[in-house]
Amino acid sequence: MNPNHESAAGPRAVVCDLAAHAAVRVPLDAVAGLRRQPGPPGSPVLPVTFLKHADEQTVVGLSAIFQAIANHGLRDVSFRDWGVLAAPRFLGRAAMITAQQRFLAEGAWGVSPHVIPHRSLHSISGTVSHALKTNGPNFGVGGGHGGAVEVLLAAAALLERVRLPGLWVVWAAQEPDGAMDLAGHGDPATACRALAVALVPVTLDGNRPRLQLEVGGGTERGDGPFPDYFYLETLLNRLGTAPEPGRKVVQDLGAGIRVGLEWPARFVARTNGVAIGTPGFAAQGSYLTAGAEIER
Repeated sequence: MNPNHESAAGPRAVVCDLAAHAAVRVPLDAVAGLRRQPGPPGSPVLPVTFLKHADEQTVVGLSAIFQAIANHGLRDVSFRDWGVLAAPRFLGRAAMITAQQRFLAEGAWGVSPHVIPHRSLHSISGTVSHALKTNGPNFGVGGGHGGAVEVLLAAAALLERVRLPGLWVVWAAQEPDGAMDLAGHGDPATACRALAVALVPVTLDGNRPRLQLEVGGGTERGDGPFPDYFYLETLLNRLGTAPEPGRKVVQDLGAGIRVGLEWPARFVARTNGVAIGTPGFAAQGSYLTAGAEIER
């Protein structure tokens, strides 16, 4: 086998701007209201039955996207060529347990035909793509605890290689992940939670937080416990919403992967050999953006 010369060149990182973000956390019994109106006033109008059979994680995931669009002034943006990635945690597991119990008790007629399309790994990304009318790639990533990191790796690949104009990334989970009864009702103490971020190519205005995902640096295994599924939300809270040029926060995810957020201070983007910025991140390696190479 030929050696992989790229991997021997040192750590590499994909850098992009964070155009919008929002988090939603609601009790399970509040999801019914979000099915009818997932976003704030002025959000895209969806058919009344659009989310009728959707998984709870899909509902809160779409709600987080609509909140992000409203909070960051993206209502006039066309998402036609954007991509959508979703990292649910054990999506559909509780519903599938209920479906199996009904199948054993009543046979095939007792199982809803909506279980597979709405309770599968790709259900969130597919539903979001219909709601936003996107034509770019959409798929689910991971499905378990590891999906929280895997979806960032997939996002890096799409932004660096496919050169998308933008990408929605959604994390979603139920806490705790309890089973439903035969009527499809879960534990009322369960909370449904989602985080949505919009990633776009690097711009020069410095008015947006910048996200960097570095692969190939650090240790093989992280020194501390595996980060929370919504670690990126924690980083956003630590970074704050008011621009502070040069301020950054970094999280080591283990296995040679590190994610960071910063308010850029001064950078040089190199496009077609012309230097136009230096990255605020000080880690070593080759920095790539969606459409421009970053030089130290």
